[in-house]
Amino acid sequence: AIEQLPSGYRIVLSLYLIEAYDHEEIGEILNISASTSRSQYNRAKKKLIQILENSTNEPLKRRIK
Repeated sequence: AIEQLPSGYRIVLSLYLIEAYDHEEIGEILNISASTSRSQYNRAKKKLIQILENSTNEPLKRRIK
C-alpha cells in the first residue's frame, strides 16, 4: 500500500518511520520546513488508511484492536 502513496508522502513516511529521522532532520534532507514534513507525514498516514480501507472494503479502525 505504501507504494500507492504520492512520492513526497512516501519519502517523508519512510524517513520518519523506517529511518527514524525527526521532522527537523527530514526538513534538512528534503529542503523543506519541519512543519511541511509534519503535514506531509500526517497526510500520508490519512491517505494510507484510506488506501487500506478501500482494499478491504471495511473501516480500518474496526480491524485494529
